[in-house]
Amino acid sequence: MRLLPDFITLIRLLASPVVIWLLAESRFRAALAVVLVAGITDWLDGFTARKLGTSGKLGVVFDPLADKALLVTLFLVLGWIHLVPLWMVILVMGRDLVIVTGALLLRVLRGVRRFLPTVLGKVSTFFQITLVLLVLLNAAFPAFWLRWLETAALTLSALFTTLSFIDYVRIGIELTKRTRSRNPSIDGTTTRE
Repeated sequence: MRLLPDFITLIRLLASPVVIWLLAESRFRAALAVVLVAGITDWLDGFTARKLGTSGKLGVVFDPLADKALLVTLFLVLGWIHLVPLWMVILVMGRDLVIVTGALLLRVLRGVRRFLPTVLGKVSTFFQITLVLLVLLNAAFPAFWLRWLETAALTLSALFTTLSFIDYVRIGIELTKRTRSRNPSIDGTTTRE
């Protein structure tokens, strides 16, 4: 029973290849259903972990990995089938690549071990998720008002992805200037090693 949250997370991780196949086959309604189920499992694994009092190391690693894998998969495939503009895919992927590379370099070169998402990062992720959901919804059930919402989500997603990219670069530069005797986290607090 204690492994239930990890099993639910694994289901979400396995959703990515299924979504790739469904989108490649233009089965937009089925892809939307899989994405919505994956969203429910995201809530469910957290809920079951709290109820069962489990918070294993596996879940700490795989939960955000499953979330990011699905979002990256959606952007790449939706860009490949021309439902999301290529420039937006490049912006999202470029931002994530810079964050991961920067975090790795800071860990190796400065000993920074803790990276908390910023408010702009969370807002950016919210609009990215909103964008892919609206794109899938409009592909599955085309409607003028969905197209309008999709365009608004694309604009806001691009804006906040750019702002969070700049914010993370700024934070990375600040963290590189700190000494090795401190273990700063991305939220601005510091802890002694």
